[in-house]
Amino acid sequence: MNRYRLETVVFITGAVVMALELVGSRIVAPYLGTSIYVWTSLIGVILASLSLGYYWGGRLADKKPDYRTFSLLILSSAIFTGIIGIIKIPVLDAVCRFVPDIRASAVIAATLLFAPASVLLGTISPYAIRLRMENLEHSGATVGRLYAISTVGSIIGTFAAGFFLISFLGSRNILIFLSLILFAVYFLSCPKNNSRTGKGTAVCLAALLLSAHFFLASGSGGTTIDIDTKYSRILIEEMTATGIGKKVRLIRVDRNWAQGAVIIGEPDELFFSYSGFYRLADHFYPGNRNALLIGGGTYMLARDYIKRNPGNHMDVVEIDPDFTRLAKKYFYLEDDKRITSIHEDGRTFLKRSTDKYDVMFIDVFKSSASPPFQMTTAEAIRSASNLLNENGVLMTNIYSAIQGDKGKFFRAAYATIKSVFPQVYVFPVQYPLYGEESQNIIIVAMKSEIPPKFESADPEMQSYMSHLWQYKIDCDLPVLTDEFAPVEHYLVEVIKDF
Repeated sequence: MNRYRLETVVFITGAVVMALELVGSRIVAPYLGTSIYVWTSLIGVILASLSLGYYWGGRLADKKPDYRTFSLLILSSAIFTGIIGIIKIPVLDAVCRFVPDIRASAVIAATLLFAPASVLLGTISPYAIRLRMENLEHSGATVGRLYAISTVGSIIGTFAAGFFLISFLGSRNILIFLSLILFAVYFLSCPKNNSRTGKGTAVCLAALLLSAHFFLASGSGGTTIDIDTKYSRILIEEMTATGIGKKVRLIRVDRNWAQGAVIIGEPDELFFSYSGFYRLADHFYPGNRNALLIGGGTYMLARDYIKRNPGNHMDVVEIDPDFTRLAKKYFYLEDDKRITSIHEDGRTFLKRSTDKYDVMFIDVFKSSASPPFQMTTAEAIRSASNLLNENGVLMTNIYSAIQGDKGKFFRAAYATIKSVFPQVYVFPVQYPLYGEESQNIIIVAMKSEIPPKFESADPEMQSYMSHLWQYKIDCDLPVLTDEFAPVEHYLVEVIKDF
């Protein structure tokens, strides 16, 4: 084992680096979301930290190439990796509170949480190379071999974290796991003459970090469930809703945005006001028989549709099977032959399906106000249109303003849908007369060229139709395409509101 000690160390630390980067996305997601800005910040900060670590490790190794210093670098990386789980909540709370811009907050959070451990992990490979060069004549081969081993470790760490660890352990447990692995590597790298005091101190530090993690986990309270799935980190919480004074259960993928909610004890009541606007499908396509919902979430929309149309059928495309499982466990979803769950990405379903629908509902969000860009493009909208019957109706929910800087995403989405459908109508939900306010906006697109009526004898339908936007919509942004869809950029000012 001693013969391959350095190779083992660089292999394991290489794996830890990539696992830390992947779990980092799950740590920040409940606070900052999973937008391209968050991923860019994580990757950029960790790469910068590793570069600094490579430089520092090389300089340090030239000055003092010994196993004692080498082992202390590994011990330090173990400590700072474990500390991430202890400080993540106060750091992310503070960043969200004091830094409104998503780009700045993502960079600052990634730096505070992951830079120290990443810098220390970056020192290990160049230091190991310097130690190995004392005994080997061929320096080029030594450098190439150790960096290759480190890279192989990174590849295995990437697949292990992405395919297994995140789904089965959860982000907090992964941090504990990675920290303990590095503590074990510290003992592997210790010189034989290392003092018992140093090893005892390392054991005490590991025990303290473990105790702190378990204490924080036991005192987390409030959250009913917190799990990592293959697709996202899911939080389910209960709260008393302001205004109605009723207990509500919410499901989230970040703390600023609820993917769905239900009033406890009143499973058929719609909690979110925008949900009722989907009932307009019955006005714009009276007598519709089958529907498609992309974005199942809690399945509240599916249950409401079937309740109002008991003879109809709805296919629900929900990418994450855990959402469906949790909807059954916590959100009153029951097995119903009229509702078919399809666990697939919405875009791939639109592309491959040959079924036809009377009405289609799209209600998909990654986090905060940001939908998956691939569901907003002209190519996606054309695929949706192809699945609709001759007089089919598409209804989609977005969160945006209509006018001003906060309305950029809406205007781009409107232009995109307008490029495919002959008739498009807009229903702002919370502020029907104020175009510069961020709010839910229901967009109704019709394949038929016959103008609909905007009057109904049904008071509920009439109340929804009274929100029809009848003012000018600026055509100042290009159609979204698979090639160019800067959704997060258009939503920057909207996300600041959260």
